Amino acid sequence: WQPRLGEIDVEKAAEKLIASGAARAIFVSPEGDEAAATAVLVAREVSDAGLRVLLLDLTASGAASRPMLDSGLLPGITNLLASEAQFSDVIHPDLYSDAHVIPVGTADPIRAMRAADRLPIIMQSLTTAYDLVVVECGPADAQGIGRLVGDGTEVFLSMLEADDEVTQAAVKLIENGYPDVTLVTPVGHEPGDPLPGRRSAA
Repeated sequence: WQPRLGEIDVEKAAEKLIASGAARAIFVSPEGDEAAATAVLVAREVSDAGLRVLLLDLTASGAASRPMLDSGLLPGITNLLASEAQFSDVIHPDLYSDAHVIPVGTADPIRAMRAADRLPIIMQSLTTAYDLVVVECGPADAQGIGRLVGDGTEVFLSMLEADDEVTQAAVKLIENGYPDVTLVTPVGHEPGDPLPGRRSAA
Protein backbone atom coordinates (compact mmCIF):
# COMPACT_ATOMS: atom_id res chain seq x y z
CA TRP A 1 0.00 0.00 0.00
CA GLN A 2 1.44 3.35 -1.07
CA PRO A 3 -0.13 6.71 -0.23
CA ARG A 4 -1.21 8.51 -3.38
CA LEU A 5 -2.23 11.91 -2.01
CA GLY A 6 -0.17 11.97 1.15
CA GLU A 7 -2.88 10.16 3.09
CA ILE A 8 -2.13 8.44 6.38
CA ASP A 9 -3.53 5.24 7.83
CA VAL A 10 -5.84 4.71 10.79
CA GLU A 11 -3.03 4.14 13.33
CA LYS A 12 -1.22 7.31 12.26
CA ALA A 13 -4.44 9.32 12.46
CA ALA A 14 -5.06 8.01 15.99
CA GLU A 15 -1.47 8.80 16.99
CA LYS A 16 -1.80 12.31 15.60
CA LEU A 17 -4.97 12.92 17.63
CA ILE A 18 -3.44 11.56 20.83
CA ALA A 19 -0.16 13.46 20.38
CA SER A 20 -1.85 16.77 19.55
CA GLY A 21 -4.32 16.48 22.43
CA ALA A 22 -7.14 17.31 20.01
CA ALA A 23 -10.61 17.64 21.52
CA ARG A 24 -12.50 17.14 18.26
CA ALA A 25 -11.86 15.10 15.14
CA ILE A 26 -14.15 15.98 12.24
CA PHE A 27 -14.31 13.39 9.45
CA VAL A 28 -15.64 14.24 5.99
CA SER A 29 -16.28 11.32 3.60
CA PRO A 30 -16.82 12.47 0.00
CA GLU A 31 -17.13 8.85 -1.15
CA GLY A 32 -20.03 8.23 1.22
CA ASP A 33 -20.90 5.41 3.55
CA GLU A 34 -18.04 2.99 2.96
CA ALA A 35 -15.44 5.63 3.75
CA ALA A 36 -17.28 6.41 7.01
CA ALA A 37 -15.63 3.28 8.45
CA THR A 38 -12.47 5.36 8.87
CA ALA A 39 -13.95 7.48 11.65
CA VAL A 40 -15.09 4.35 13.50
CA LEU A 41 -11.67 2.71 13.24
CA VAL A 42 -9.87 5.86 14.41
CA ALA A 43 -12.30 6.31 17.32
CA ARG A 44 -11.72 2.71 18.44
CA GLU A 45 -7.96 3.04 18.07
CA VAL A 46 -7.88 6.16 20.29
CA SER A 47 -10.26 4.51 22.76
CA ASP A 48 -8.03 1.43 22.93
CA ALA A 49 -5.15 3.76 23.84
CA GLY A 50 -7.08 4.62 27.00
CA LEU A 51 -8.80 7.90 26.11
CA ARG A 52 -12.51 8.54 26.62
CA VAL A 53 -13.89 8.77 23.11
CA LEU A 54 -17.34 9.49 21.71
CA LEU A 55 -18.30 9.13 18.06
CA LEU A 56 -21.13 11.35 16.81
CA ASP A 57 -22.73 10.06 13.60
CA LEU A 58 -24.06 12.83 11.36
CA THR A 59 -24.36 10.70 8.22
CA ALA A 60 -27.86 10.55 6.74
CA SER A 61 -27.83 6.76 6.73
CA GLY A 62 -26.19 6.04 10.08
CA ALA A 63 -23.21 4.51 8.29
CA ALA A 64 -20.75 5.18 11.11
CA SER A 65 -22.86 4.14 14.10
CA ARG A 66 -24.63 1.08 12.73
CA PRO A 67 -21.52 -1.16 12.80
CA MET A 68 -20.83 -0.01 16.38
CA LEU A 69 -24.33 -0.79 17.63
CA ASP A 70 -25.53 -3.52 15.25
CA SER A 71 -28.71 -1.47 14.95
CA GLY A 72 -30.05 1.62 13.27
CA LEU A 73 -33.05 1.95 15.53
CA LEU A 74 -31.61 3.58 18.64
CA PRO A 75 -32.29 7.19 19.62
CA GLY A 76 -29.52 9.56 18.63
CA ILE A 77 -28.59 13.06 17.57
CA THR A 78 -31.79 13.72 15.59
CA ASN A 79 -33.86 12.82 18.68
CA LEU A 80 -31.71 15.13 20.81
CA LEU A 81 -32.05 18.02 18.34
CA ALA A 82 -35.80 17.45 18.02
CA SER A 83 -36.06 17.59 21.85
CA GLU A 84 -37.43 14.05 21.98
CA ALA A 85 -34.56 12.72 24.08
CA GLN A 86 -31.94 13.71 26.67
CA PHE A 87 -28.18 13.18 26.43
CA SER A 88 -28.43 10.06 28.58
CA ASP A 89 -30.90 8.53 26.09
CA VAL A 90 -28.73 8.98 23.03
CA ILE A 91 -25.23 7.93 24.19
CA HIS A 92 -24.68 4.20 23.68
CA PRO A 93 -21.63 1.97 24.24
CA ASP A 94 -19.81 0.67 21.16
CA LEU A 95 -20.27 -3.11 21.20
CA TYR A 96 -16.69 -3.66 20.05
CA SER A 97 -14.61 -1.16 22.04
CA ASP A 98 -14.78 1.14 25.04
CA ALA A 99 -15.84 4.07 22.85
CA HIS A 100 -19.29 5.59 23.17
CA VAL A 101 -21.47 6.54 20.24
CA ILE A 102 -24.36 8.88 19.46
CA PRO A 103 -26.06 7.39 16.40
CA VAL A 104 -27.99 9.40 13.85
CA GLY A 105 -31.21 8.50 15.66
CA THR A 106 -34.81 7.96 14.66
CA ALA A 107 -36.39 11.43 14.63
CA ASP A 108 -37.45 13.26 11.48
CA PRO A 109 -34.15 14.62 10.12
CA ILE A 110 -35.77 17.73 8.64
CA ARG A 111 -37.29 18.62 11.99
CA ALA A 112 -34.01 17.86 13.73
CA MET A 113 -31.96 20.02 11.37
CA ARG A 114 -34.14 23.02 12.15
CA ALA A 115 -32.40 22.92 15.51
CA ALA A 116 -28.93 22.48 13.98
CA ASP A 117 -27.80 25.75 15.56
CA ARG A 118 -27.79 23.79 18.84
CA LEU A 119 -24.94 21.62 17.55
CA PRO A 120 -22.17 23.93 18.86
CA ILE A 121 -23.63 23.74 22.39
CA ILE A 122 -24.00 19.96 22.11
CA MET A 123 -20.40 19.67 20.89
CA GLN A 124 -19.23 21.84 23.79
CA SER A 125 -20.97 19.56 26.30
CA LEU A 126 -19.50 16.46 24.69
CA THR A 127 -15.95 17.81 24.62
CA THR A 128 -16.27 18.52 28.34
CA ALA A 129 -17.31 14.93 29.05
CA TYR A 130 -14.91 13.14 26.69
CA ASP A 131 -11.20 13.40 25.87
CA LEU A 132 -12.01 13.24 22.17
CA VAL A 133 -15.22 13.67 20.16
CA VAL A 134 -15.06 12.12 16.69
CA VAL A 135 -17.72 13.35 14.26
CA GLU A 136 -18.48 11.55 11.00
CA CYS A 137 -20.13 14.09 8.70
CA GLY A 138 -20.54 12.07 5.50
CA PRO A 139 -19.94 14.06 2.30
CA ALA A 140 -20.12 17.48 4.01
CA ASP A 141 -18.43 20.66 2.80
CA ALA A 142 -16.58 23.39 4.67
CA GLN A 143 -19.83 25.20 5.46
CA GLY A 144 -21.38 21.96 6.69
CA ILE A 145 -18.67 21.38 9.29
CA GLY A 146 -18.56 24.99 10.46
CA ARG A 147 -20.90 24.34 13.40
CA LEU A 148 -18.76 21.47 14.63
CA VAL A 149 -15.31 22.96 14.83
CA GLY A 150 -13.93 24.61 17.95
CA ASP A 151 -10.68 24.79 19.88
CA GLY A 152 -8.49 21.78 19.31
CA THR A 153 -10.18 20.53 16.15
CA GLU A 154 -8.47 18.28 13.60
CA VAL A 155 -10.24 17.89 10.25
CA PHE A 156 -9.82 14.62 8.35
CA LEU A 157 -10.95 13.59 4.91
CA SER A 158 -11.66 9.85 4.66
CA MET A 159 -10.73 8.27 1.38
CA LEU A 160 -10.84 4.84 -0.21
CA GLU A 161 -9.68 5.75 -3.73
CA ALA A 162 -7.38 8.58 -4.75
CA ASP A 163 -9.88 9.93 -7.26
CA ASP A 164 -11.02 13.35 -8.46
CA GLU A 165 -13.92 13.42 -6.03
CA VAL A 166 -11.59 13.10 -3.06
CA THR A 167 -9.04 15.54 -4.47
CA GLN A 168 -11.68 18.19 -5.19
CA ALA A 169 -13.22 17.79 -1.73
CA ALA A 170 -9.79 18.23 -0.15
CA VAL A 171 -9.01 21.31 -2.25
CA LYS A 172 -12.36 22.87 -1.35
CA LEU A 173 -11.79 22.31 2.37
CA ILE A 174 -8.30 23.82 2.08
CA GLU A 175 -9.62 26.85 0.16
CA ASN A 176 -12.47 27.37 2.61
CA GLY A 177 -10.52 27.71 5.80
CA TYR A 178 -9.24 24.22 6.61
CA PRO A 179 -5.65 24.27 5.30
CA ASP A 180 -4.57 21.54 7.72
CA VAL A 181 -7.03 18.89 6.52
CA THR A 182 -5.47 15.43 6.78
CA LEU A 183 -6.32 12.65 4.34
CA VAL A 184 -6.80 9.31 6.04
CA THR A 185 -7.66 5.89 4.65
CA PRO A 186 -8.95 2.68 6.25
CA VAL A 187 -7.15 0.69 3.53
CA GLY A 188 -4.60 -1.68 5.01
CA HIS A 189 -6.03 -1.48 8.52
CA GLU A 190 -6.43 -4.87 10.12
CA PRO A 191 -9.41 -4.69 12.42
CA GLY A 192 -8.98 -7.11 15.24
CA ASP A 193 -5.25 -6.56 15.65
CA PRO A 194 -4.69 -7.80 19.18
CA LEU A 195 -4.63 -4.75 21.38
CA PRO A 196 -3.57 -4.49 25.01
CA GLY A 197 -6.38 -5.63 27.26
CA ARG A 198 -8.35 -6.99 24.33
CA ARG A 199 -6.61 -10.28 23.68
CA SER A 200 -8.93 -13.18 23.15
CA ALA A 201 -8.60 -16.26 25.31
CA ALA A 202 -7.63 -18.33 22.26
